[in-house]
Amino acid sequence: MSYDHPIEIVENDVLVVSVVDSDGSYFMWQKGLTEEVGSEDGIYFEFNDQINGRHNQATKCTVTNGGIQVLLANGKLEQFYFPPNFNKHQELQAGLNKIYTGHGGIVEFSI
Repeated sequence: MSYDHPIEIVENDVLVVSVVDSDGSYFMWQKGLTEEVGSEDGIYFEFNDQINGRHNQATKCTVTNGGIQVLLANGKLEQFYFPPNFNKHQELQAGLNKIYTGHGGIVEFSI
């Protein structure tokens, strides 16, 4: 069985890139594509609950074959491990490249 959660969606001029595992853990990035929906606000990153979501809190993202590590602005490191059936590394890379266009050096891929 393949991974069936959509990696990238655009809804109401907001680009959303996300990954989720079987126990409900997730990482999600959002970026407004127009001024009306906050394109000047920066990149929103959230993990596992809305209480953990903020703009411009992800300072470094490293994606490997096994998962993602995100260094937060407060110095904490958050990790997401891909589920065994994850087969969308290229889609994730393309989506994160879109999210971080113009923000060089934040996202790194080792896949």
